Amino acid sequence: MINNFSKIKISSVFLTLLISAPALIIFLYLFIGDSQNWQHLKETLLFEYIFNSLYIMIGVAILTSIIGFTTAYLTSLYTFSFSKFFHYALILPFAIPTYIMAFIYGGMFDITGSVTTFILNILGMSINEVYFFDIMSIEGAIIVMSLVLYPYVYLICKTYLSFESASIIEASKTFNLSTWKILRKVILPISRPAIVAGVTLAVMEAVSDFGVMDYFGVSTFVTGIFRTWLGMGSIEDASKLASILMTFLFILIVLEKIQRRNKLYKSSGKDFRPIEKIKLKGIQNILASSACFIPFFLGFLLPFIQLCFWFMQSYEDIIDEDFMTLLYQTLSLGFGSAFLITALAFLFVYNVRINKDTSSSVLTQIVKLGYSVPGAVVAVGILSFFSIIDKYVIDFISTTFIISGSIVAIIFGYCVRFLAISINTFESGFSRIPNSYDDAAFIFKIGDLKTFLKIYVPLLKNSAFAAFIVIFIEVIKELPLTMILRPFNYDTLAVRALELTQQGQIVESSVPSMFIILIGMISVILLAKNMNKV
Repeated sequence: MINNFSKIKISSVFLTLLISAPALIIFLYLFIGDSQNWQHLKETLLFEYIFNSLYIMIGVAILTSIIGFTTAYLTSLYTFSFSKFFHYALILPFAIPTYIMAFIYGGMFDITGSVTTFILNILGMSINEVYFFDIMSIEGAIIVMSLVLYPYVYLICKTYLSFESASIIEASKTFNLSTWKILRKVILPISRPAIVAGVTLAVMEAVSDFGVMDYFGVSTFVTGIFRTWLGMGSIEDASKLASILMTFLFILIVLEKIQRRNKLYKSSGKDFRPIEKIKLKGIQNILASSACFIPFFLGFLLPFIQLCFWFMQSYEDIIDEDFMTLLYQTLSLGFGSAFLITALAFLFVYNVRINKDTSSSVLTQIVKLGYSVPGAVVAVGILSFFSIIDKYVIDFISTTFIISGSIVAIIFGYCVRFLAISINTFESGFSRIPNSYDDAAFIFKIGDLKTFLKIYVPLLKNSAFAAFIVIFIEVIKELPLTMILRPFNYDTLAVRALELTQQGQIVESSVPSMFIILIGMISVILLAKNMNKV
């Protein structure tokens, strides 16, 4: 008879094979022979895809590292006007998806944008008489995405700095080093792993973005995947593009892990003391406040104000019975997917906990690789994977049942894409539970079910809630994966927002965009409150 531990192990193996299948299928397309369409892509567009993707990666890496580290450094080591407010306010850009930020900034700063027109009217000049920066360009895309993605660097660096001991900084002061030299020779080096980790996440998000690139007219690997699949009608060549992008991102992950190896800086536990913040005054206080206000203003406040203005102009025409159905579909998809993914993540981490073997840990790491694969790539892989299953089901049971293009396909895509986030959250939660608890339960012969209910559930409820909320936010915001895998005539708020902008209805797109942002803000607030309990 198979015991419960073995059942969990077998379930983990089966789920790992299932979840990793789409990525494996995509990778295999690297070894398939070239078609005529692929030859055309190589001769005309492939270099442009590579160049633009690299340009975006470098630009986003530079901007997010500067904005994220600077704000984290200031709020972690100093107190100044509104510093407590900025501690939380600088996270708020997370609530705005990159593609919505692109719609808003395009509507404000394009040639006919509201802000551009307002400034020209004040100056009494035409667009040809002034220097005009075209926001609808690759440089504009880099700026817009950096304003949304810098919180990756901010949060990781802030958390990292909060665990550093004041003794490190105080020791550096004994050498009569100035504040600038302490920053350059001490704080920046010890923060390097955190900066690189945050920048890597931001870069991966940027290079896998579809909404911003499509709206700004920038050709990258992800837009190329859509054009090849929908324009040329070739899922094979789209899969080949996806395989190149996936391989490139995997190399990026490996390089990031290699550079972090042997570069860890930790304070001695017994000597640890929290950093005592320095109160800034005068011009330093003004500069620090300004440095934090600018990214908050550009990354959240300004676009939110503009969105509110557009929303008030158009909500009566957009919000109807069909829109409420759209909202219901989005929320139900978010809640259902978040619940399933949270449960699956717990199964994987629980398997590692109770089996304590290398194979269980390897299974978890394989599943976590899905987060590094862009949504569009995951979707293409799932279409290829499910097309095989569809054929098998049709041949075996002689029915027209189709898995691809169904709710099953889209939720499966979310599992592949976001399972890593929940796993990381549960791993953090399990790490806080001493192994002695398990030993005590075994000694007193407490059954597996009672151990689970009496020990793990109470201690992991906050981690489970955090995992659920984060996945819920990600599902609500997800665009390319949802666009490709959604059933016919089944839209979400994100898809509707993109469709309206593609039709030139920027003002009207503010309505679904506003609901996405409000849902995100509420979720972020709930998450912040939950973090205080952990």
